[in-house]
Amino acid sequence: MSSAAATEPRPRAPAGRWERASSAAAFLVPALALALPSGYSWGALLLLLLALGNLYHWPRTLPRLDAGSWLLAATILAMGLMWAIQGDAQAGAARWDRFSKYALALPCLGYALAHPPSAQALEKGLLAGCLGAGGIALWQVYGLGMARAAGHTNAIQFGNLALLLAVLAGIVLACHYQRLRPGMRLGLVLAIGAAFGASVLSLTRGGWLALLLLPLLAWPLLRRPGRPARPAWPAWQWAALLLALLAPLAVSLPQVVQRLQLMGTEVAAYQTQGDASTSIGHRLEHWRLAWHMGQQKPWLGWGDAGYKQEKLRLAQAGQFDINTTYFDHAHNEVLDLFSKRGLLGVALLLAFYGVPLALFWPSRARQAALLAAAPPPWQQAQWWSLRLMGSAIALMYIGFGWTQVFFAHNSGTMFYLFMLMLCWAALRRLEQRA
Repeated sequence: MSSAAATEPRPRAPAGRWERASSAAAFLVPALALALPSGYSWGALLLLLLALGNLYHWPRTLPRLDAGSWLLAATILAMGLMWAIQGDAQAGAARWDRFSKYALALPCLGYALAHPPSAQALEKGLLAGCLGAGGIALWQVYGLGMARAAGHTNAIQFGNLALLLAVLAGIVLACHYQRLRPGMRLGLVLAIGAAFGASVLSLTRGGWLALLLLPLLAWPLLRRPGRPARPAWPAWQWAALLLALLAPLAVSLPQVVQRLQLMGTEVAAYQTQGDASTSIGHRLEHWRLAWHMGQQKPWLGWGDAGYKQEKLRLAQAGQFDINTTYFDHAHNEVLDLFSKRGLLGVALLLAFYGVPLALFWPSRARQAALLAAAPPPWQQAQWWSLRLMGSAIALMYIGFGWTQVFFAHNSGTMFYLFMLMLCWAALRRLEQRA
């Protein structure tokens, strides 16, 4: 092959057509996540159809992948293989259900990297998704009289994902504040309040613990070069944001206080009487059981079928409360995998959290590279927004996993996979064009 042929640029798709399609998928994933039944799947399905329908073309236009993209793909594949290899053989086709989500995510990642979406599509999708979550929650609680908002899933998944949407929209507002039109600023403030209100109306206590990890994001912000000495927001705008957050909390304050008081009562009842019939007691008993089972088979765990059988045997023997047999997971992501898939499963889970966190984290070296490239201010704002969003998704999922096996649910798996992939593809596009 001649040198001219060797350096010939790879063919590209017609200008913007496939990128616009990717951007549509990027908008739909957060926009419909909680507003429709399986809403988190619509954007993912569009991305999959684009990847498969354009399979003849996008692999040839795919730029040379960096180590981070390969590492992200390898982590996704490893998690999928874990579910397939150690799944319950008696479950039939259902055994491959989890694996299929991870496997089908890989061509979607490749397509998104070949035709990356715009960051603006993700940001507008977050605005729509927050408002949709808030609207559903208000209708269910005040229109239908439901005790807890649950959307089209369950209250825990709904409340946690609504809280995550609020956090991501808050990052967009903080990073782009100076460049946003007043109407968009107000829209984001209302959207943040709506999604936060949806989380409050779900009365999901465990998800709020994830907020304790968010101060970690302040570390790179406070150390960033060229940080302004004074905050960019006037005091009245801080007050407006606080009002948007506190209003739903104030309306539901009696129920929130009651839930928090009940939590203390249930913890005390479990510690003194071993009462595992309550919500908190049930979780604590499940944690104790999962830790016990993991210690029996620490390397590879019991597997799905073995977990159910051994749990039933232990409960019938009186070693653990019989209520633990009513659920097939341990209400804690790490302990659940420790008991079912041993330390190998725990290591893969930590990689599933840690690899995206490491890829998105706005380190000093990455900040220095950004300053050296000297992109315009709007690109710098998008760079910060995408990196902080990716980091926040990983951190919040770690927090959600303390009290819920989030990846046991389609909503948890699909939102994590596709939001991270789309944020990563948008970030790579931004950095390559800077």
